[in-house]
Amino acid sequence: MGDDAIILALRMGVVLVLYLFLFAIVILTQRELHRESVERGQASRLARLIVVDPGSSAQPPGQMFALDPVTRLGRAEDQTVILDDEAVSGAHAMVVLKGGRWWVRDEGSTNGTFVNGAVIDAETALNNGDELRIGQVLMRLAQ
Repeated sequence: MGDDAIILALRMGVVLVLYLFLFAIVILTQRELHRESVERGQASRLARLIVVDPGSSAQPPGQMFALDPVTRLGRAEDQTVILDDEAVSGAHAMVVLKGGRWWVRDEGSTNGTFVNGAVIDAETALNNGDELRIGQVLMRLAQ
């Protein structure tokens, strides 16, 4: 009966280690999800695009769009920020938060994406006060 007791203890030990491993995964996942939700909340409160010149869109000057960690800009209904300007593509550009900094990239638009008057051809960092032109809509980043 001594061997049976040892085998039972080993089995229980393996089960205990598996449960501890699963518990650790759950705790780490919860921490990561909490950190991500806090970051999203801070990003939305801290950064906005403010319409300076609406172009041919219906957005009034001064309208603000709170930025999500991933903000899609375009004319299509599935975009985060819908700009109904005739020069805006369906999926025109994307603004993303990476490493605590905002970046913009063109998503293959017809008329290009501009930062401070210069057309961008690669992901470009945005700073507070930078002007972003999507089609004919001119917006300013406010952090």
